[in-house]
Amino acid sequence: MAEGLVKLAASLAGATLEGVRRHVRIVVLGIVTVPDDTPLSQGAPLVRAYRTMLRYIPQNGALEENVEVHTEVRVAREVWRGIADQVKEEEGDLLLLHWKGSTQTPGKVYGDTIDALMDDPPCDVVLARFSNSLPPIKQILLPVRGGSYSTLALSLVSNLAEEWSAGITVMHNLGNNSGLADSFRPSQAQSFSAFSDGYEVEDESLTTLQALALELPPNAKLVAMQGKLIQGIVQEAHHHDLIVVGASETRERMDEQASGEKIAEKIARETRRPLLVVKTAKPFELKRPSPGLAPAPVFKEPDLEESVDRWFAENTFRYREFRTMSSLTLLKERHHLRISLVLPVYGNTHPVALSDYVRRAWFALFRDCALVDEILVSDPDNRLDKAEVEALYQGGPGHGRLSDNEIVYVASGDDTASQPGRGEDLGPGEALWLALKKARGDLIVWADPTMDNFEARLIYGLVGPLLTYPEFQLAGGFYSESGEGGEQNSNPVHNSLVELSLRPLLGGFFPKLAGVINPVCTVGAARRELLERVPLFSGPAFMTGLLIDTVVRNDLMSVAQVDLGPKPDANITIAPQLITADVLSILLRRAEERSQNTLWSNFNPAIKTVQKSGEVYSLKVEQPTAVLKEFPPVDFTAGYVRHYFEPEFEPETE
Repeated sequence: MAEGLVKLAASLAGATLEGVRRHVRIVVLGIVTVPDDTPLSQGAPLVRAYRTMLRYIPQNGALEENVEVHTEVRVAREVWRGIADQVKEEEGDLLLLHWKGSTQTPGKVYGDTIDALMDDPPCDVVLARFSNSLPPIKQILLPVRGGSYSTLALSLVSNLAEEWSAGITVMHNLGNNSGLADSFRPSQAQSFSAFSDGYEVEDESLTTLQALALELPPNAKLVAMQGKLIQGIVQEAHHHDLIVVGASETRERMDEQASGEKIAEKIARETRRPLLVVKTAKPFELKRPSPGLAPAPVFKEPDLEESVDRWFAENTFRYREFRTMSSLTLLKERHHLRISLVLPVYGNTHPVALSDYVRRAWFALFRDCALVDEILVSDPDNRLDKAEVEALYQGGPGHGRLSDNEIVYVASGDDTASQPGRGEDLGPGEALWLALKKARGDLIVWADPTMDNFEARLIYGLVGPLLTYPEFQLAGGFYSESGEGGEQNSNPVHNSLVELSLRPLLGGFFPKLAGVINPVCTVGAARRELLERVPLFSGPAFMTGLLIDTVVRNDLMSVAQVDLGPKPDANITIAPQLITADVLSILLRRAEERSQNTLWSNFNPAIKTVQKSGEVYSLKVEQPTAVLKEFPPVDFTAGYVRHYFEPEFEPETE
């Protein structure tokens, strides 16, 4: 049903009314339900399966360019609650649901889920009853009685008629007026003036007809009927391709022979024509509780543990979900985004290996699929000499020298490498901060050239969530124990340091981040607007600070984490004590800023290692090889000017 519903949603929204293209965003939502006695994080495997399923829905191929189709998967305790919460978060205007046309649940009209949503709709609702796909629609029947849904129904039907070049017949029931009983047949499409002048119609009916006549879209016909409503609609449906009716808020009084059933349910049972049921959202009313009655239940915000579980289930991805790089390139072009790949030079990065890394990245991501628009080599310590810098631009046999627009070498303005006591910076934070001053992309992804071989999955796996889901601001990575995602292992993380030390520390100080699998991964991706406005730390734990500042600024749901598969071999090793000291220093610094304590001021980052000589044990104090530094947001540094790519087409000037 999904493809037909997506096309119907675009038509209901009126994407191309009167020749004017409006931007329409359609969210295709999947709900994974998790029982009350089970953590929401247990729904993560089903969330991945739903995401894969939704990707097979035709996106924008048969739709106008101004229609954006976005897929979303959510975990919830109940389907209706998940739908309602998503609508509120998206600030949706219309909720489109598929309806079978009947239900086997006793006491329900549409079914458990739809009844719950229709009783308290989060926005205007349309139920669609059709099989497989909508047939060509040339005539639309709209029975109305002047109820609260009439304005919405007329608006939606007008959109459908213009999108499909279809005719509209608006039918109004005159009730017990005997003047039209014998002379009017529903199939006779009469204008309003034809029957209102020749018969005595009750004042209320006449007023309703006059109001409807004023609201009718151009070329629509207004017909009147008297008698059994259901029978009249079913009879008239033979001459139409689609029926649109309103959902009553109470037991239907239009037809006493409806036996307490909803009009929509009886119409669905009596005819197989496609059917839409329209319900307007209820206006908010503040009601005082009556004496002796219990107050209405108040919606309770989910607790912190459930929020973290939900984040883990919905925002944990696998790189293989984005391995079709051509699809990512199309998304990039559709959203008019540019991507900058930053290769930080730090530690003992070997110049020859770095040149080979640059060439491989250029071939895979720049030449073959155009996923990346520029590659920046950021060298804050000025480690590379002129010959090594020139080697970065060698494209290999048959390709000559790469252009300065494709490969950008960024170095600090002063000779920082010769400064005494600077030490060795074993993290990409400073290099990323320096690269931001020259980068032109909207998305920034940073790799780790200390890895032995270039791996494209580390790049497309990280930019994939940012391109697919606009709400994400930051994507961090983690490495699984096996190449297939490590689903059969209880712990998917190689490094026991992360599981036994870093994650408990991060979750203890900042509980929202308790679900982050690897808070010190050296690769990641983020939107330019985020990186410009948050500080960056030096050292191997810079990702920890970036995670904390992102969550404080944009909340937890703006962060994604990606399983990047097995970890490539690296030619750099960092003492675990140094990583722990850096993480703890960042945590204490941020905790001190928020609670005005002096924890960080009293923290000593020196490492005391235990040594043994014969039977004698001793302690050796090792000072950090580099002082942890916090770089201010580049957007607030003196002289910072954001760089942009030149437009592909120069605007015409008079």
